[in-house]
Amino acid sequence: MLLQGNMRRQVNWLLPLLWLALVLSALSVIYVSHLCRQLYNELSKLEQEANALQVEWGRYLLEQSSWASLSRVEQLAESQLQMRVPEPDEIIIVRAQAVVE
Repeated sequence: MLLQGNMRRQVNWLLPLLWLALVLSALSVIYVSHLCRQLYNELSKLEQEANALQVEWGRYLLEQSSWASLSRVEQLAESQLQMRVPEPDEIIIVRAQAVVE
């Protein structure tokens, strides 16, 4: 009888702690689930932004290549700078001489 009374006191003391641990554990699961959803939403937004920036970078590279194309540069050299391809008799070849000391 004494053992049962002593055991009953331990159970009476332990049961509220177990309930408290259960409630705290459930609240922790709820909080972590909520936090994971928030972080996943943020990740999705950042991935969308990264995709948009990747598309914009591709457009920039296309624009850059069109501005630097050889035909465009040649056309601007002719029209704005009045440049032309030299005639064969206008070409002067310069050769380096070895310096003898």
